[in-house]
Amino acid sequence: MPLRLIELTFLVLVLIGLGVVHFSRLTPHERDLIQLEACLEQLYLFEKAYFAKHGRYFDPNGKGIRHAWWQIEGYTWEFWPISTGFWLVVRADLDGDGQLGAWTIDTAHPQVKVLNQD
Repeated sequence: MPLRLIELTFLVLVLIGLGVVHFSRLTPHERDLIQLEACLEQLYLFEKAYFAKHGRYFDPNGKGIRHAWWQIEGYTWEFWPISTGFWLVVRADLDGDGQLGAWTIDTAHPQVKVLNQD
């Protein structure tokens, strides 16, 4: 009887482990979306720090920024510095269906907002 209980406990633990592994995987689309949102949040922080030091915002479309920051390759960035801050829109086809999604971040909202779902 104790051997049967040990076998059953082991089987349950293996099944739980397999379930955790299976259901915790991210799809490539989910990974790309997380990376895009992280890049936008980093750009927000860079813009705020740059403005605090130089009194103006930098354009992330600048050649040096795009060359040094490999994560933003393949994305279309639109940057608008305005008198009260900045507005940044990113367009990308993360899931490869041919339709672009759009995400934004601005001075007033450090959280990424979805303009058009990909």
